[in-house]
Formats: sequence, structure tokens, C-alpha cells
Amino acid sequence: MDSQTKALVTDSIRGVAEVFDSPLGVAISRLPAWTKSHHEHDALTGIVAGQASGVRILIETSATEITLIYRATLDKSIMNGFSSQSTVSVSCDAFEASVSHSNGNSRIWNGPSNPKFEEGENSVAVFNLPPVDNSRLVSIWLPHNCEIQIVGLSANGPMTPGTPPATRWLHYGSSISHSGEAENPLGVWPTRVAIDEGFDLYSLGLAGSCNLEYFAAQTIAAWPADLITLKLGINVVNGATMTERTFIPAVHGLLDTIRKAQPTVRIVLISPIYCEGHETNPGPTTPGIDGKATGAEPNANDWVKELTLVRAREILSDIVTKRADSKLEYLDGLELFSASDAHLMPDGLHPNAEGYLLMAERFKKLVF
Repeated sequence: MDSQTKALVTDSIRGVAEVFDSPLGVAISRLPAWTKSHHEHDALTGIVAGQASGVRILIETSATEITLIYRATLDKSIMNGFSSQSTVSVSCDAFEASVSHSNGNSRIWNGPSNPKFEEGENSVAVFNLPPVDNSRLVSIWLPHNCEIQIVGLSANGPMTPGTPPATRWLHYGSSISHSGEAENPLGVWPTRVAIDEGFDLYSLGLAGSCNLEYFAAQTIAAWPADLITLKLGINVVNGATMTERTFIPAVHGLLDTIRKAQPTVRIVLISPIYCEGHETNPGPTTPGIDGKATGAEPNANDWVKELTLVRAREILSDIVTKRADSKLEYLDGLELFSASDAHLMPDGLHPNAEGYLLMAERFKKLVF
């Protein structure tokens, strides 16, 4: 990548904490570099932070052809035959388009650890946009479900960094916010909302990694926002990472950290959406005989106070009430996705592409 292209990409990219040099060009992370020591013991967090959910290159141009060259790292599983692909999308005005590839590097899993790595090829995404008389804002949405290196960016017209929307929205959540099952980057539900509402999105939807850690709280607090939404609960339940005893102070600590840095920002605390296997059963999650997420049997010792989704919703609602913060609101996750929507949840845990778009539509009506 030449220095001019690198500068354009670095100055134009939105929704990231870091842009750094990589062997083929530049790569991104949605978490700051200083957080690595806090989560490097858990490889998943670093991997999903490197996946570009909600990340886009925002440029101003009158070009009618834009080409992005990138190298994806795709996950494949020998155990269940799963194979991911990378998709890049473009949005400008009412125009939207997507291009998919499966020729990137492969990370091949045959168990929970030590995947085999195979070198792949660069992917080339070419977009033909409607002609215009003047320059316009164009968002190039990077693959939401895999890590990539940006190798090149070119167009048949000049490109300059675009001016982002004035309203800054930070969203924090789990794999359901990461939306890996979305058909393309435009189907990630926070992205869909941001496009439709005209928001500058910073998404910390981190699959399997929304555990209310200190590094997440500090990252959120440091990004000046007009709106912060926190979708909490599913990872601490299905990963069995917390009990009621630790969850309650962790939620307060997250809110305290944000409030200290941003005393007047609007915060919406969102409880978990429906998940049959964990409504009344704690974690950890195991696949049932039908392949759907199944919870564990409750601990015989009541004093442990294991978390279920029913209890997590009660706790989050109670916290909002007790804090008596006029800028803090509670949104019941069941209003976004309930038992009546379970047919849009093939694995019993994650909505499918249609389910995510449904969540986006409901979120817009409930929050705005």
C-alpha cells in the first residue's frame, strides 16, 4: 500500500479504535491497543475486536467506480462443515450494494484450539455507483464477520476523507450486536440503524466478549458520544462468567465509569433478547440434541445465585430505577426480540439475517 492510500484509509475509517500496519497493508481493531494485556488470555476477544462489525471507510467523491482490495482471514470448521465468507458493502444516498468472497486466508478448526492456518489470496471488491454531478459521501462497510487487511483502495475520481454525521452513537454488546449471522455488513442491526438514522456509529458488539470488563468501560467512557446503548446480560449468563453477586456491582461500575467521563450523555441499558435455553436456566451453553442452545441445570446451592435471563432483566431494570438518573433509560430486550420471534433464531441463541433486520426496525421505533 502506498503512503497516499494509507493516509486516506487511516483518515477516513470510522468505528475503530486503532489502525495499524500489517504485512499487506493496514489492519484495524475496535479495541484500543492498551487493552490487549487485559484480554490476551482469552484469544476470542482479540479476534472479534479485529473483525470490522460497524466499521466503514467514509469518503467524499464523485467517482462512479470504487475498488477495495483486501485480504480476509476466514474461519472454517472441520467438525460441522462451517465455512465463512467475507462481504464488503457500499452505501451512499439510497444506493446500496454488496460483494462477497471466499478466497482469503483460512483458519481451519478441528477442535476448540490450535487451528491450522492456510494462506489465501487477496479479494477485490469493485462497486459501480450511479453517476452524480457533485461529490457525495460514500461509506464502504468492511466485512463484519472476519479479520481483514486493507491492501488497496482506488477509484475513477478523487477521494477525500468524508465528514461523519454529527450524532455520535456508541453501542456495546455481544455476538447479537456483532451480528455475525447477518447476510452482509449492512444487515448488522446497529449498522442498519446508523444508516437509516444518520448516526456516526462506533460498535463494540464483541461476539462472546461482552462481560462488563474494566477495559470495555474505559473504552466506552473515552469516546465522546451523544448516545450510548449497552446491551448486557447474555454473555455473562451463557458463559457463566458471573453470578448475581458479581453482575450487579459490575453493571454499576460500568455506569459509574461512563458517567464520570460523560455526565450528561443519554444512556439506554438494554436487557437480553429471548433465548429459550437460558430464560430460566443458567450457563454454560451446550448444544442440545436439536442443535439449539441449551442451558445448564440450576445449582443445588441457592446461595450461589446463578444468573438466568429472566433474573438478568429484573436486575437491570431495578438498577435503572434505583440510580434515578434522568439520562439513563431501561429497554427490555424482549421488546426487540421475543418468544414469538424464536422461529428466526435457528441455533436458539442468535437471530438469523431476517431477525437482525427486525431488531433494527424495532430499535428505531423504541429508542427514537
